[in-house]
Amino acid sequence: MRLPNLLTVPGDVLAGFLLAPAASALDWGQFLLLALPAGIGLYAAGLILNDLFGYAEDLRHRPERPLPAGKISRENAAAAAMILLWVAAFAAAFFDALPVALPLILCLVLYDIGFKRLPIAGPALMGLCRAGNLLLGAAAVGNGLTTATAPIAGAAVLGLYVAVVTHLARNETRPGTRFPPPVIGRLLRMLIPLQALLCLAAVPHFPVNLTGLLLLPLLPLHQRLSKRFPPS
Repeated sequence: MRLPNLLTVPGDVLAGFLLAPAASALDWGQFLLLALPAGIGLYAAGLILNDLFGYAEDLRHRPERPLPAGKISRENAAAAAMILLWVAAFAAAFFDALPVALPLILCLVLYDIGFKRLPIAGPALMGLCRAGNLLLGAAAVGNGLTTATAPIAGAAVLGLYVAVVTHLARNETRPGTRFPPPVIGRLLRMLIPLQALLCLAAVPHFPVNLTGLLLLPLLPLHQRLSKRFPPS
């Protein structure tokens, strides 16, 4: 599940949560117990499905990954992905976020089943997945789903960045590429300060928005984990 990259997920949800309108009461219990687990669960499920549908390619280019290496059976991986998707959707239903969660699930499934190979649709879908994760956090405010400008703008910024990185990562396994996996890993790591900036942009929630600074210690942890686990 790309342990280093899981560290970049909480910031998505936190940024959306803080960018929600100031008129809404911030429900931290709902954020910590429902929105955050849902966001992480959806991301992890997407990573598992990515490896399941990319099994043949990984046999050729990444034989060290758990599935082609035979460390985990494809049946068990599929079961884990389905459980994560179900639990995440169930959690989202509790705070009226299914209008965000269900399109997000659709985007990650479309990406994994083969759209990732398309030059425009692939990066766009990945960007939509991360933008949806931010909106999932925005839906965790006290009055449920929001269509306010700030969360949508934050989702657009985050989604565009991820789409660009995804485009650059398309040829990461080819020899001589300008953007090998370590470079892609560093670009993904830069999501963390971007998320922190989005949190700080939630000025109406000052000083609560300063909690975004708590994301920054994840940077060195991501770097350390990337040396042991593949980031992409």
